[in-house]
Amino acid sequence: MRNLVRTTLRLEENLKNAAERVALEESTTLQDIFNSALKIYLEKIGKRKAKKIVFKTHHLGKPLDNLTRDDFYPEPNI
Repeated sequence: MRNLVRTTLRLEENLKNAAERVALEESTTLQDIFNSALKIYLEKIGKRKAKKIVFKTHHLGKPLDNLTRDDFYPEPNI
């Protein structure tokens, strides 16, 4: 059995009327219509959260992973 919680919602009148029509046509309850719609919506937004980030690299001729501070900040000429 599902664990149901009572709540109050304020709906646009046209959405409620359309949902009631669908519930009658499908011989189901308004509660089932809203639960199904909310479940589909939450699954949809859950899928679009994770996106892979791709960093493009370029070959610059020689490896630059062994640079030191002196390579960037040479001693000043005084």
